[in-house]
Amino acid sequence: MFEVEIRCHFRDADEAYAALPFLRPNLQRRCVWETSIYGLKLFQSGQLLRTARLVFDKDPQYYLGWKGPDIGQFANIREEIDEEITSGVSESTILKLLGGKECAQNIDDAALELDRLGYPRFMSFEGVDRSGYYAPYGLSLKLMNCQMLQWPLIVELEKTAAKAQDADRCQQALFDLCSLF
Repeated sequence: MFEVEIRCHFRDADEAYAALPFLRPNLQRRCVWETSIYGLKLFQSGQLLRTARLVFDKDPQYYLGWKGPDIGQFANIREEIDEEITSGVSESTILKLLGGKECAQNIDDAALELDRLGYPRFMSFEGVDRSGYYAPYGLSLKLMNCQMLQWPLIVELEKTAAKAQDADRCQQALFDLCSLF
């Protein structure tokens, strides 16, 4: 799968809502998150290897994720694999891709395997998101708040594509959408 996304930064939520009127009524979910990034050399090559803890309601969910290098021109286009590992994983595509064992009992076990494979954790951060979906444009929406970033309030507009040629069409759709606002 390919993610196709653009990100815009704003001073505050009111400025974001004014610039993108469809945003406020469609951000229905609140998520508190923590993420850790693994493998500095992999990161420097443009790839991303991470674990994440997401809390939407009360019970946390845990994920292992990998993103390939950005191949987009206007939007970020990256091949992406996300695996939920809340209750463990028995056939991890990501761990297999890295040459490791394909199973992990939990998030800690996955982190130990990443370290064993030579991808130690080098960065962690946390934040709070509001997310939703805007059907008329087929957009996943996210309003991200992470005080550690240069721009602590970021809006992400994302489409997904099964193939690279579909990702190019999604990129063009995001470009066309930007001309409306």
